[in-house]
Amino acid sequence: MGGTPVWRFDLMKLCILELDSPSDPHVSDFGDYGDMFENWLSPTLPEAQFSRIKLDQTGRLPGLTDYDGYLLSGCRYGVYDAIAWKEDLQHFLRQARDIGLPFGGVCFGHQIIADTFGATVRKSDQGWVVGKETYAGKSAFAVHQDQVLTAPDSAKSVSGSARCPIGRIDYAFPALSVQYHPEFTAPYFDAFLTAWRGNPVPASLVDAALPDLTADLNCDGIAADFARVFRTRGPS
Repeated sequence: MGGTPVWRFDLMKLCILELDSPSDPHVSDFGDYGDMFENWLSPTLPEAQFSRIKLDQTGRLPGLTDYDGYLLSGCRYGVYDAIAWKEDLQHFLRQARDIGLPFGGVCFGHQIIADTFGATVRKSDQGWVVGKETYAGKSAFAVHQDQVLTAPDSAKSVSGSARCPIGRIDYAFPALSVQYHPEFTAPYFDAFLTAWRGNPVPASLVDAALPDLTADLNCDGIAADFARVFRTRGPS
């Protein structure tokens, strides 16, 4: 049979590349982004052993094959900003693509993967997107100004919403990225919106999003999609 092989790992070593950190009060209550990702993905990937590298603090990437896959977090910056580790990370992603090493990203992670492979990313003329968003029939919380505006040539499929047309990219190699935050729980998103209400997010948009805190989400289904990517290896 043809196609990309899917491997089942007795032990899968996944590395979360933390590209930013929550504010200190949020860390004490909800953990950092590595904790959020691990809590979200662990039930779906019981074979995974998670490690974290705070790239925003160290600026140092691991050896490419030190792990079986990589997950990129969100970040307060845009891909157009002068970020010290940006070029190294993009080179790293191209190398991962070349050997079929799986990776994924959310929010800024979604944007920098798309930018790496030729997409246009910038602030959307529509402004902020805040609240529940649904791509390909699966919902999670979103909060962002920047958007991927064109699909990279290596995209296998793209889906989105009226507010964010390119909210999810499935790549022709083992990679998946989404603009929303399936790792965010309702209590964290509530605290996050409260902290950002009025600055930088307009208060009216925060208030309009608050009813979404009780919305039905599909974070487990999104985790299953990422799990399929991480269990997939292309040619090495």
